[in-house]
Amino acid sequence: MQVRRDSGDKLSANVQADATGSIARHVASVANGRLSEVDTEAMRRLFLDNFIVSLWGSTRPWTQQITRWTRRFAGTGASPVLGGDWSADASVAALVHGTAAHSYELDDTHNETLSHPGAAVIPAALAVAAQTDASQEKLFRAVTAGYEAMALIGSAAGGLETVHRGFHPTAIYGAFGAATASLALHAYARGTPVKVDQLVRAWGHALSQASGSMQFSTEAVGGEVKRVHAGMAARNGVLAAEFSMMEAVTAPQRVIEGQYGVAALFGGPLRTVEPTRELQIHAISLKPYACCRLFHSTIDALAELTDNFTMSTEGIREIVVSGPQLIADQHMLAEPVSSMAAQYSCPYIVGATLRYGPYRYDAYDETLLADPEIRRIARLVRFELSEALTQYYPARFATGVEFRMQDGTARSSVVIDSVGTPARPLSIEQILAKGDGLVAHGFTASVRSRLAALLWNNANDSRALAQTFAYA
Repeated sequence: MQVRRDSGDKLSANVQADATGSIARHVASVANGRLSEVDTEAMRRLFLDNFIVSLWGSTRPWTQQITRWTRRFAGTGASPVLGGDWSADASVAALVHGTAAHSYELDDTHNETLSHPGAAVIPAALAVAAQTDASQEKLFRAVTAGYEAMALIGSAAGGLETVHRGFHPTAIYGAFGAATASLALHAYARGTPVKVDQLVRAWGHALSQASGSMQFSTEAVGGEVKRVHAGMAARNGVLAAEFSMMEAVTAPQRVIEGQYGVAALFGGPLRTVEPTRELQIHAISLKPYACCRLFHSTIDALAELTDNFTMSTEGIREIVVSGPQLIADQHMLAEPVSSMAAQYSCPYIVGATLRYGPYRYDAYDETLLADPEIRRIARLVRFELSEALTQYYPARFATGVEFRMQDGTARSSVVIDSVGTPARPLSIEQILAKGDGLVAHGFTASVRSRLAALLWNNANDSRALAQTFAYA
């Protein structure tokens, strides 16, 4: 994908007139096309990662409470509800799955838009696919189109500007991706191609539903609503697709470039987006660490500076993290008192990682937030703006770390591409390893291998996949 910023009077006539139509035509061609073997393999990896991440998320108290709340909708549809023993309408199942997927800060990331496509698109698509009894091939194709829509619309509007304006990109752009995948699956069920005009209509409904404030990132408590943002985007996408099929329920067409379109409302100067032959599913980063993706490069830098966390921290006088201004604006809360705030706090992430290593997901649980050693290290953390590293954003999340020692010496490391990015992808074994510890939460030891076996077998339909996952 090539992105070019246009501004003011220089905005091209084509962008002004038809940004929505241009992207919609491309996304429809993806939805109506065929996936290559490489694309299908990427889809299987994204689904496997999402399922493991969502099972972790299903153990969190807010997800469990929302799951119990959905029991009132039991029997309203054929979509299995994650963590329940009932099926419900697709919008209900998507809400729960999306919330779970975004509940452990382990979900996949599209860097350019600072969003998490898998947490919105996959839950909506799986729920609708179970309802329509779609084949695995059709499910994968619909999700691929959903990722494409979410990434391209978010890139056209400007994901980084969206955050700076106080909106959560996953909540905003997730609705468009989820609507795309849902609409595609309804078209497949009818045996018709995905039509551009109907896709635009679904996006028109998504535009009116999109919401999600970044206020959660500035307060020590109250941040768990952020988890629900992905669930709401998934649910809204399911509804947007259904509403788009109602002829009397019309929606605006200049969704991206309009006076009150997604760029004007939530983003920045409209960009010209030129899709490339490589699909956006190949531009996704997977998370090995359970915290904000912005700091995965920080954790990799810490690993380098401590010889893979074998060095004592006692001799450190100050820890300086460098990167973009966004860190200072939203991520320097010193003493978080909630799980969400901890996973967004640069000082806490550094403290927890140096105290327990990068793979202790429970380091962000409420029971450890007052850990005196984490807090001691966190108090050493300072931020310095780096213009040199800022230039990489948002395409690459680069940060630097410097240890300033008590003896007056210093050591530093800069990481541009962290582990899990397309430049340094996770292996299947590393994705499966993200499920280590699930047994302690009541899941069987075989759940990961059973899900992988289903995903790597074309003969399995979406309903079987949804049931195995939801009732794991």
